[in-house]
Amino acid sequence: MPIISNANHDFSNLSVSDDSSLDHIFTEIPETETIKGVYYQRAQFIRRTEDLLSVDHGLQALINVGGNRYTFPWSTLEQFPLTRLGRLRPCSSPEEIACVCDDYDEARREFFFDRSPSAFRVILNFLAAGKLRLLREMCALSLHEELNYWGVEMAYMERCCKRKMYTRIEEVAELERREEDRRQRNMQLRPPDEETRYRKFMSHLRDMVENPQSGLPGKMFACLSVLMVAVTVISLCISTMPDLREEENR
Repeated sequence: MPIISNANHDFSNLSVSDDSSLDHIFTEIPETETIKGVYYQRAQFIRRTEDLLSVDHGLQALINVGGNRYTFPWSTLEQFPLTRLGRLRPCSSPEEIACVCDDYDEARREFFFDRSPSAFRVILNFLAAGKLRLLREMCALSLHEELNYWGVEMAYMERCCKRKMYTRIEEVAELERREEDRRQRNMQLRPPDEETRYRKFMSHLRDMVENPQSGLPGKMFACLSVLMVAVTVISLCISTMPDLREEENR
């Protein structure tokens, strides 16, 4: 099994219309052959809680991804030292573990990752069978992000799946470039706002009402507002006096 890394590819030279630009990517690494008979020796899905009692933590790593528990032999993870799971092996303190996973249960010795369980199926198949395949129900861009998170190199994906993923990534990048160009053109063609007398008057009026420190008109308006509030409060207080209420009733 080859050692993998989380290096990123440069998609700037790729083209959707010309498949020949993708050929050098598909021939970087030959397709791997599935090792038959060792799938469940390299990874197991824990379906029942009582099965956790039989986990030998000295030989196996207990991984929880979005609520789904799996066990991986440490010997399997040692074959992928540059992946996120492979980096758990040399961790010797809670601080080092926290840098790799999202949470750690010391009582169960369980590593928790807050990621999509369905997307982790791709990583599970790769660690167990040595093959990367694009799931039909999964978005190619989401899978690309998951591979970057887990530190799995896309170059080890099957050629047909790899072609779909690279093509989809380039299509999205091309759409984003077109959208950015259209936004830039609209900004250049937009006429500048003319500073009319009406706009100037409304701007000064807004400053006078909202900002008393804008000038003498703002201060006068603020004093007038305070005076009106004071007169209103005093009149309400006077109207509640008993003598005035009796005179008003008569």
